Amino acid sequence: MKTFIKELNLDYVDTGWGNGYVVIPKDHKLAGVDYDDIDVDIHGGLTFATIAKDIRNWKELPDDCDDNDWVVGFDCAHFNDNLITCSKSYVESEVESLREQLLKL
Repeated sequence: MKTFIKELNLDYVDTGWGNGYVVIPKDHKLAGVDYDDIDVDIHGGLTFATIAKDIRNWKELPDDCDDNDWVVGFDCAHFNDNLITCSKSYVESEVESLREQLLKL
């Protein structure tokens, strides 16, 4: 499983640095599973899931992802999230934790 992060650029609300995502291979048992049905302990809980082809235009998506891989993620745009508590290094740490948890499921 591969990870990537995406910086948030929301001018209208305070947020943390960005979001974290894990690419789940298309043949993995979690591929296609809604984020609400994946039990992980991550910042704010999982808030995103889609097939890779739907986000192919994201520059952060690893180039070698198959269009049918599944992408899940979390965001740092919750109440009290900010650049201090949800820095880039925090997002990097959380996305690695997410990857490790998904590998154990």
